Amino acid sequence: MAFVMIATGATSRSRVRTLSVRPLIAVAGVAALALLGSGGALGYWLAEAPLRPMPSAAAAPEPLALPFTLEQVGAISARLFRLESEAAQLSKRIGVMNTEVPASARAPAGRNARSPAEPAGPAGGPLLPERSESSPLGTIDAQLGRVEQQIASVASAAAEQSLALMRLPTRLPIVGAELTSSFGNRVDPFAHTHAFHAGLDFAARAGTPIASAAGGIVAFAGFKRDYGWVVEIDHGNGLATRYAHASELLVRTGQVVVPGDRIAMVGSTGRSTGPHLHFEVLRSGDHVDPRRYLAGL
Repeated sequence: MAFVMIATGATSRSRVRTLSVRPLIAVAGVAALALLGSGGALGYWLAEAPLRPMPSAAAAPEPLALPFTLEQVGAISARLFRLESEAAQLSKRIGVMNTEVPASARAPAGRNARSPAEPAGPAGGPLLPERSESSPLGTIDAQLGRVEQQIASVASAAAEQSLALMRLPTRLPIVGAELTSSFGNRVDPFAHTHAFHAGLDFAARAGTPIASAAGGIVAFAGFKRDYGWVVEIDHGNGLATRYAHASELLVRTGQVVVPGDRIAMVGSTGRSTGPHLHFEVLRSGDHVDPRRYLAGL
């Protein structure tokens, strides 16, 4: 078998050439073998090359440096320790903290004493590494718990003391008033003989507001012959105060008052020689000197 090729040109004559098929087949076979060899070499190189991980679009951030983290934990722990010390000192000052460890909270003595974490009966589960109780986070958590307990105790004690102080007649019923008669024996202004004066007299203009010396419940608000218009307040724990010779009452029996509430106006009713406030403090029904309670006298 042979191929016939016809070649023509502008300056040459037409020529007819005849080629044999065998040389063409031999050339094509050599080219195919070369192509297969190059493909195999490329595949072997790709298989032996090390694989490189592709970069992730959302790569996780690198963790904080360990020394920096430990430094911050140490600083927080120091601040908590200082706060715990201040809370303990404040608790001791107001007497709400017992520094002694109760017997029930003490660890049992002896070698045969069972650890609190030791199981008393059948138990099981996987064997996991022991957690360190002295880790920085565990110490901080324990300090926070102690500080919270101390602050709660201080807040509760402060509230109780605040309520107790509200029941003590320490506030002046009239600020800036002149004290004209003290507690004790004196010459009676009507009988002109020696008599016992059961309170303090504060001279003031008629209509001057009278304030409650402490918080409590109005036990009586009305008129009595010797006291005139009078207010009596029960402060609890056996303490009571009396405000006499008023011209007008601003509270009624059974009403709750707090320190500083206006309860009456200065007058000269009852057994009185002029506008003033007669103020008494009673403890378990007995008259006591109001100076023991009033601040600023």
